[in-house]
Amino acid sequence: MAQTRATNALAPFLALSKSATSPRAAADLITQATSATNTYVFGELLQTPNIISLRDQPQYGNHYTLLELFAWGTWAEYQGASCSP
Repeated sequence: MAQTRATNALAPFLALSKSATSPRAAADLITQATSATNTYVFGELLQTPNIISLRDQPQYGNHYTLLELFAWGTWAEYQGASCSP
């Protein structure tokens, strides 16, 4: 049941990731997803093509790194990272 709630909380962001074709839109989507209440899983969002495209872009790479930290990182890694968008 908790997994279903977590997946449901991410669903709108997964849907929006398909239309976030510009780097700015994809970066904004990451900010929205990581700021959303009750959204605690982010791995699927990291796998979407428009989000992956940010990884190697100097202007938006920090957004991708932030999402990676939210998906796989620890609190200590987050505190030590300099990836705030």
